Amino acid sequence: MTEVEIKLPICGRADIEQKLQRIGFLAGRRVEESDVYFNSTLRDFRKTDEALRIRSCDKGRRAFLTYKGPKVDAVSMTRKELETEVGDGTVCQAILESLGYRPVSPVRKIRQYYQRDGMTACVDEVENLGTFLELEIVVPSEKERETALRQIEKILAELGYSMADTTRVSYLSMLEKNMQMK
Repeated sequence: MTEVEIKLPICGRADIEQKLQRIGFLAGRRVEESDVYFNSTLRDFRKTDEALRIRSCDKGRRAFLTYKGPKVDAVSMTRKELETEVGDGTVCQAILESLGYRPVSPVRKIRQYYQRDGMTACVDEVENLGTFLELEIVVPSEKERETALRQIEKILAELGYSMADTTRVSYLSMLEKNMQMK
């Protein structure tokens, strides 16, 4: 699967949530998510622009193992994504560590999900970072990427934003940069 995604910083959640609902997005679950990212001793995922993480939600009752490949274009966060639910995130982490993967900085956030016509909007309050909007469409192959990106650009415009307002930097990279500056 290919995840076509954009992300942009926003000032507070109330205004963007009202705008999303005004243009037809339906509110879904609000969840706490805790992501543990891993790096490999064999290759540095920061340099290869890949990501391997375990995401825990519902206070640890659910966990997902996710691999994200390198970004495929210069304007969005679009990349190959493989994800599966795992029975026990703690055991999954122990397996990865036993295989030589090392955990790096955690990312914690409160995420409000919205849906409209196959598109997911997430309003994220990221601990020690701020509030962000993510828009994403998951497509079965690279062929549908451009169409999905145009749909996302259209929604951005309806919300009063453009691609120039977005960032291609991950939450993990933002947090690591903030830690280096301290």
